[in-house]
Amino acid sequence: MADKLYAESIRIIQMKKNELAERIFQLQMQRNLRLDEGYTPYQKSKCLQDALYNLEYIAESLSMDSDEIWINYLNWLKTLLITLGVKASDIAEHMLIISEVLEEYLSEHDLDKIRKLIEIAVKIFYNQDVELRQSLDKGNPRYTEAKRYMNLLLSSRRNDAIQYMMSLASDKHAIRDIYLNILQPVQREIGFLWHTHKISVAQEHYCTGVTQLLIAQFYPLIFDATDKDLKLVGTCVSGELHEIGLRMVSDIMEIDGWDTVYLGANMPNGGILETIARERADLVAISVTFPLNLHKAEDLIAKIRANSDTAKTKIMVGGYPFLTDAGLWKKIGADAYAIDASMADSVARKLVKGF
Repeated sequence: MADKLYAESIRIIQMKKNELAERIFQLQMQRNLRLDEGYTPYQKSKCLQDALYNLEYIAESLSMDSDEIWINYLNWLKTLLITLGVKASDIAEHMLIISEVLEEYLSEHDLDKIRKLIEIAVKIFYNQDVELRQSLDKGNPRYTEAKRYMNLLLSSRRNDAIQYMMSLASDKHAIRDIYLNILQPVQREIGFLWHTHKISVAQEHYCTGVTQLLIAQFYPLIFDATDKDLKLVGTCVSGELHEIGLRMVSDIMEIDGWDTVYLGANMPNGGILETIARERADLVAISVTFPLNLHKAEDLIAKIRANSDTAKTKIMVGGYPFLTDAGLWKKIGADAYAIDASMADSVARKLVKGF
């Protein structure tokens, strides 16, 4: 594992990240008076926060031996900052200062890797193109309905949005279609609109809250007393707050014939292990949407393997980081990963039953 190769550098970055971030921030302000004199105190605090995030992503990339984690974060950050009007040259300069500061703390062996990561960052930020990927496209068989639902959300018409979706939910199969072709792409599009500053964080939270309320109203149609021979426990790792994707995966697997126990966001490891053992789960589905939580998923999986009551339980992971680096699921010790909710059942059955 990469964490053995770079263990000391990871430890230093994590232990001294506040000190390192402050040093990076001060050097950038000293060398760029335009920023020092032009930025408001709030903008400067965000600059310091960005330095912290950048250091954390470097550490996570080293830990997972994944340049892709760093590259995808950089492209995400570039879109966020460039659409705010931040100059690409300022961000590139910031990255070079990160390398300079880390050279004061890390060993020469590890610095070769750091310099490579910073070189990648500078190239990305000096490339002026910003890739904007939208999730709603006209090839979606439910494009019209998805567009209408999203517009109702963005207009703060909660009741109309819920009533419209409920009118489409005639049975389990219709709900599965709604999840995959309406709710999933709409949630991704809402995230894209926030990312590109088209809507506020408050609007994003409102839209997500309405979709969560809608999902709860589907439950009488999804859950029944039918006997099911496969048991799933679905959970997010500790600190992971984005749970709506996992919730949809769990519901779809319930529709597809699994008996599901959904634990949700920010679950402590002890509670997860206890539930897996008590429920005698065939499978645990672990969701990670925030790449900085990957090491927590790795730790949870190690604990599941080490516990005699849970060691034989199959482990499937999912979430954004596993789409950016197809080998990550192996690196953290999982048995498989599902690309999205539509694939979860087939991946899970093959894992548990072999077909």
